[in-house]
Amino acid sequence: MDMPDEAWEREAPHLREIVLFLSVHLDRAPGVLWPEYDNPAFGDVDDGGDAEGADEVEDADGTGAGSAGGGVCPAQVDRFTAELASLTGLSVRLDRVETAGTSPGVGMDAVWTGQSGDREHLLIHQIAGPVTWQLTGTGESGRPESFQCRLLPGELLYVPAGWSRRRVGAPQARYAVICLGSKDA
Repeated sequence: MDMPDEAWEREAPHLREIVLFLSVHLDRAPGVLWPEYDNPAFGDVDDGGDAEGADEVEDADGTGAGSAGGGVCPAQVDRFTAELASLTGLSVRLDRVETAGTSPGVGMDAVWTGQSGDREHLLIHQIAGPVTWQLTGTGESGRPESFQCRLLPGELLYVPAGWSRRRVGAPQARYAVICLGSKDA
């Protein structure tokens, strides 16, 4: 993930810190990023309070990715994924935006979920409400490991390829799941 200095200086600060974060964690271990800069693709950082009406806004494709406070702006997400892909050399796509407790199969009784084919890494961007994430997988040492963290709005969780995850959290928490994979996968 090396890039020329002039390209580095042109990039938005939120992209720089995500690229640095991934350079440390990619293919190694789970990690949490407490960003200094807001990511415009995922709306304003919410303080965990109730944003009246934010859960009601949906985009045209029905994914629940609205553009209200604490929401997702589809045009900004497209730009974000394209820029992150360019900077990292990975394929980057928004998999889904979920509201815990309202999406089918995403209830309070969380189940363990693995990535399809175990080839993609995940970047989970917490949009609203706190969520505790539990991860299990094979660590760098080759032995089984587990990881647990509580994400607040604006924070990101990196889930290595092959790791399983489950969410335990507030019924109205919202988060975006971004898939990272190799360009030739």
